[in-house]
Amino acid sequence: MSNTTSFLHQGSIGDTIASIPAMKEYYRKTGKKVVLYLQSGVPAFYYQGAVHPTVAPDGKTNVMLNDTGINMLIPLFKSQDWCEDCRIWNKEPIHIDLGKIRETFVNMPQHSLSKWYFYVYPDLACDLSKKWITVPDSDKNLAKNKIIVTRTERYLNPAINYFFLKKYEKDILFCGTDLEYAIFNLRYNLSVGRLLINNFLELAQAIKQCRFHITNQTQAAQISEGQKTPRIVELCSFAPNVDFIGENAFEFYAQEALEYYVDYLWKLSETPKTQTNGL
Repeated sequence: MSNTTSFLHQGSIGDTIASIPAMKEYYRKTGKKVVLYLQSGVPAFYYQGAVHPTVAPDGKTNVMLNDTGINMLIPLFKSQDWCEDCRIWNKEPIHIDLGKIRETFVNMPQHSLSKWYFYVYPDLACDLSKKWITVPDSDKNLAKNKIIVTRTERYLNPAINYFFLKKYEKDILFCGTDLEYAIFNLRYNLSVGRLLINNFLELAQAIKQCRFHITNQTQAAQISEGQKTPRIVELCSFAPNVDFIGENAFEFYAQEALEYYVDYLWKLSETPKTQTNGL
């Protein structure tokens, strides 16, 4: 009898990361490790006018996953104890198809992405209040004592203004594409630093090191949620599908709430910093 089970995912980067609790629960219940296949090139449509950097080789057509994104995901998945391997799918036989979330009513795009898998595979439902991503420490100083910000050009709250971060400017690292980084600085008259990563394992390691994470509904939000890093998420009113659960986890629609949460987590993060540096 095989000691592994093959899973297939055709969804976006954020969807694949959000499926980790279901696969981890499968391993816990069966003792079988997961061989995760990720399918490249499945066409994607988010909503009219959405800007997304994951595109086909033609550079224009949006796809759920491309080879570049999959290769950035592989180190993160392979670092998990439940994962035997992660590969680009080449028509290998599959036992469990996580793409069933798009063939079954899961109230997409509402609610928690991780729970979508529970609605299709109820035997894989588990406690999302506990950490569900295990990230090895990095030898690099990726983001120690920094605030990480990620903000894409989709699923946004247009009422929010990030100019108030000016007072934290030197303590911020932005993680995103060249375009996202340029827009964030120009739109809010900021000049924050840049976090450059080689893959999503490095992003997870940076988030593990940081003071806290400010994000919109991105794959990075899933990584913060999985590690239970202190985190704040900008919710999109027409598709609120990031559900933060646990301590020091905040969601907002209003400017006042965002500024309050940033101030709160900054003060909270000062305590361990003072103890560590002896200042």
